[in-house]
Amino acid sequence: MNLDTIERTQNDLLMRVRSRLNSRSAAKVLKSIEAAKGPLPGHLKAQADEYAADVLGSKRYAPWLYIYSAMAGEFREGWIPDNYYMQVVLPAIEGRYGDLSEMRSMTARVFGQEKEIPDRGYVVKGRLLNASLEPVSSLEEFTDLVFAGVEKVAFKADASDRGRGVQILDRDRFTQIAAGLPDGVIQPFIDQHEAFAQVASRSVGTLRMTSVLEPDGQVTVRDAYMRFGRDTDDHVFSESNIRLLLDTATGVFSSIGYSVDWLEIDRHPDSGFVFAGNEVPNYAACLEAVKRLHRRIPMVPAIGWDLTVARDGSVQVLEWNSGHNDIKFSEATSGPCFGGLGWEHLGRNGGATQITG
Repeated sequence: MNLDTIERTQNDLLMRVRSRLNSRSAAKVLKSIEAAKGPLPGHLKAQADEYAADVLGSKRYAPWLYIYSAMAGEFREGWIPDNYYMQVVLPAIEGRYGDLSEMRSMTARVFGQEKEIPDRGYVVKGRLLNASLEPVSSLEEFTDLVFAGVEKVAFKADASDRGRGVQILDRDRFTQIAAGLPDGVIQPFIDQHEAFAQVASRSVGTLRMTSVLEPDGQVTVRDAYMRFGRDTDDHVFSESNIRLLLDTATGVFSSIGYSVDWLEIDRHPDSGFVFAGNEVPNYAACLEAVKRLHRRIPMVPAIGWDLTVARDGSVQVLEWNSGHNDIKFSEATSGPCFGGLGWEHLGRNGGATQITG
């Protein structure tokens, strides 16, 4: 067995494991939604099964279509299931470029020192680098650099997601653990805009946007929503966050948000902040920044961005994701969001590695 065969076998095994985990996650979400809204009607389930098999190429993609249908109360053609997006769409449209964002120091190389990028420094193979990827001679000098003007920093390890691999550190704690940090990026802990602090003050609220490179070469933003932490969290975790759909064009808050169990709420459960009648501050600048930055890396057709707005109104790009960006929340609450891109045909056209069984 040659190395290529071994690699394909390992990748296939990994895909199978991820597929099973994804199916279990979908079943758990659907159970929560059905407990609140009642069982998914049989005719909607049948439509989802038929669409998954005939259009997407396999009935295994139906479970997330069940969730979308349960949320919407109807079936809509053009929905992109979460597992189909991860297993078919992203490998087909991004290939190896999908891994770029997992290496945090690539941000400096891809985007340079744009005003929206708050990166102060990087840890790479035990070496300390500044925001221009130049070596810093000592830990003391590096600490002074990353803590300049701030009391806390956020360290984010390479390939971390869902809030895992993130540490909020003061200067003393940072100096204690710096020598053992894995590869990653150091950013200042952002003093968020008052509009976000009113919702959840302990953690920084993040704006999640997905931009795509259109067939005509233009960059557009196809979905946008807010993620807020809970009072027990010092940063936003996927396992506990509150999500709030936005008007993608204007940044106006929806009147309805969602708990981690996908249940509807009209206010933050800790602060009591009512969502209706509010909006993302300086949202037009957020849109402009995402589109401009995406044009810097046109070989990646879809990017998920995590941004926030600082107290002074400046846009801060906390993270970009080219390989595992999540679209299921927007698809379930406002989709289909990605029509006209041909993604739904990739499965049947052999656009990516398929798994069987």
